[in-house]
Amino acid sequence: MKVDNLILDGRHMLYRTSDAFRSLTTIVDEREIGCGGMYGFLTVALRVHKRYGGKVWVAWEGKRADNFRVELYPPYKQKVEPTEEQLDFITDMVEQELRLKAMLRAIGVRQYEGVRCEADDVMTWVAHRQNKANESVLIYTGDSDLRQLVRGPEGKGVVVVAPGRRADDVLYDNAWKVKEKHGVYPKMLPDLKALAGDSSDNIPGVKGIGPKTAVQLIEEYTDVKSVILAAAGKDGGRWPVAERFRQPIIDARRNILLFKRLTTLAPDVEVKEIPRRRSQKTLVKHFMMYKFRSLLTASELMDLMEMGK
Repeated sequence: MKVDNLILDGRHMLYRTSDAFRSLTTIVDEREIGCGGMYGFLTVALRVHKRYGGKVWVAWEGKRADNFRVELYPPYKQKVEPTEEQLDFITDMVEQELRLKAMLRAIGVRQYEGVRCEADDVMTWVAHRQNKANESVLIYTGDSDLRQLVRGPEGKGVVVVAPGRRADDVLYDNAWKVKEKHGVYPKMLPDLKALAGDSSDNIPGVKGIGPKTAVQLIEEYTDVKSVILAAAGKDGGRWPVAERFRQPIIDARRNILLFKRLTTLAPDVEVKEIPRRRSQKTLVKHFMMYKFRSLLTASELMDLMEMGK
């Protein structure tokens, strides 16, 4: 499969690939720094681009403190207090992210950061713009939220690819693939998560309702507003699950609508572009500094610079 646009989830991919090269370090300005995440990101990006082609875009998170979802729901993505070891890792990854962005600028890759929003929203913004121009889009991320964007027609739609083990990618290239995995069609994923919750984003959902019950309700009523009305007995139809689920849904109705808003991706966000400074000479300097010798061959450099065209 070859596409017109390839969108990479910046921080998600940086953190994910760092595990394989955690021990990779070098000395810069008389200080040892980690560089495994940067190296892992570039090698994976190169492999993915060779496989799918297209103009490359990288989406980055905005500041958590300014995230509109945190303003709406402070516990959103809230984590437990990190250990000292985890703090060291986070500090290292923040530095690697800054250094990686500089290398991607030299390659000429299109990079955008969210303003009061997340990388998911930035990817949605890019996908919407390019798809509107009748161009095909492939989003490379393991974040299941992006699967709500999967759409046709084949060849000019939006495909989401999740990294698999041993480089075996999992393609969500049509609505049926999403339904097979999650039980509902792409546009219904926010409704599903609003009811069943999403632990990765610290969204609790409705107490006592798991994915199986949520799927039954969404299949029957399509969206959470209709589920709430049905729970209150205002639809006059068949209630497809146990009666004990009615009251928790009625009691949590305001939160359910809020949770759907938190999990729904929309293209109308503000983004900030990181200017491109395409220069193979600058890129070589970075690679020599970080001792990325395998990326310094003529063929690898040519393929990397191809990503920035």
